[in-house]
Amino acid sequence: MEEILLLDNPEINMMNLWGDGRLAKKYGYRLAEGVDINRTPMGAYFCDDCVIKNGKYAGKTLGDLYKEDPDYFGTAEERRWEIMPVNMACMYACESLSIQVHPQEEWAQEHLNAHGKSECWYFADVDAPTYVILGHNARTMEELKAYLDRGDYAGLLRKRPVEKDTFYAIKAGTVHAIQKGCTFIEICNPSPITYRFYDYDRLDKDGKPRQLDTEKALENILVPDDYIDYDPQIRMSQGLKETFLADNRDYSAWKYEVDGEGSLSKQKPFAGGYVIEGCARINGYEVKEGELFFLSSACKEVKIQGKAKILCCNG
Repeated sequence: MEEILLLDNPEINMMNLWGDGRLAKKYGYRLAEGVDINRTPMGAYFCDDCVIKNGKYAGKTLGDLYKEDPDYFGTAEERRWEIMPVNMACMYACESLSIQVHPQEEWAQEHLNAHGKSECWYFADVDAPTYVILGHNARTMEELKAYLDRGDYAGLLRKRPVEKDTFYAIKAGTVHAIQKGCTFIEICNPSPITYRFYDYDRLDKDGKPRQLDTEKALENILVPDDYIDYDPQIRMSQGLKETFLADNRDYSAWKYEVDGEGSLSKQKPFAGGYVIEGCARINGYEVKEGELFFLSSACKEVKIQGKAKILCCNG
């Protein structure tokens, strides 16, 4: 079993009002047929569609690998789901995202026969210091609905500051939104389900208010709000620093910063990795800014040389 697999970014198939294509243009990522590069927010995307570039599974996807040889991801006890349980994507928001709620796992299983979605954000860069919408001020559901009846979103929604290297962890059911001007990396459970809670009264291309999913959002929203505050856990080895940003039942997120070289034991059965900036050699394989890789269960020690910042995930 290979310790490290190099990955091709999957074809970008996402277009959105809050995308301007700058990451796809910067790194030359491939687009699916019909995608307007000027409307995609997407950059690198660690998911089951990533194509493996080396080893005996070269040419196959991570999804194929999870089905055909799941031990790459850990033992049967360590693998939680029937699908690869985590995604990671780098995106740029040229406009503010709608205020959203993702379904909780138990609700999604009961009502949708699907998985819920918890997530976290690492802000690789911001055009200027800004904020995110994260959480709300209502103590009860009755109080929450009273805010909505008054249209008092300014009083209801909580703002939290954002600058480069800010990190936030977000439970499923949390009201949240990223503001324009942010380059962010999202680590999440692979669920496409989003309920739009509020959208600043913006209009769609036909001049009509954009659809809201208020009722389904209210079925999932955490009341009272449940903010996650982590104490980062740090390990050092010569010129290598590892910072564990979050570690919970849904995902783990950690960052490697290297200036020189160092080695540390790998703390999770597998890891998806994205190079935020710089270039490095990881266990003998060269990776550079904008590229993805996978550390299999065979990798017990991570040896990094170079000068780079790398974000990793596990689910």
